[in-house]
Amino acid sequence: MKFKLTLLFIGLVFSSCSRITPSGFWMNYKSDQITYKENDQGPWGGTLIINWVADKNSEFKISEIEKIASENDWKLIDSVEYYTADLKKMTDFGKPIINLPLKNFTPERQRADLKSNSLPRDINTDFSLYRFKTGWVIFEPGTNSSTLENGFVLLSSDKTKMSVYHIWGE
Repeated sequence: MKFKLTLLFIGLVFSSCSRITPSGFWMNYKSDQITYKENDQGPWGGTLIINWVADKNSEFKISEIEKIASENDWKLIDSVEYYTADLKKMTDFGKPIINLPLKNFTPERQRADLKSNSLPRDINTDFSLYRFKTGWVIFEPGTNSSTLENGFVLLSSDKTKMSVYHIWGE
């Protein structure tokens, strides 16, 4: 009996990992096409970054992405287009980065230690950035200013590359 309970507990832990980790459900989305993942979660905050490249003759569809996000309590807020010419300026020591637009934090108020700054960017062509409300909160360090709009999907214009970012905590 004790052995069966132990097996049941271990099974529950492994099968629910995507629910324990904020935004862990993205790890199960087309996992065979993931080219990079970073999942740094701690007691006071975390960052999730995942990059995908579509299989040959296939593409990522925003309707499918939005459906999966919605099923996991991510609500699409808005989107913005980025163009290759603009991306040349978005580097840190020569490496491509993305500064994610958190609604409550204006660029003048963002500090270098805010996790939304200087995240690595894999897509170097025109792309759309979709911003989501996730249900997880991010705070501006040293203040009470916070937002739930901290989940992002970057989708290349040819729909063959995709990245997901989720930042939360302080």
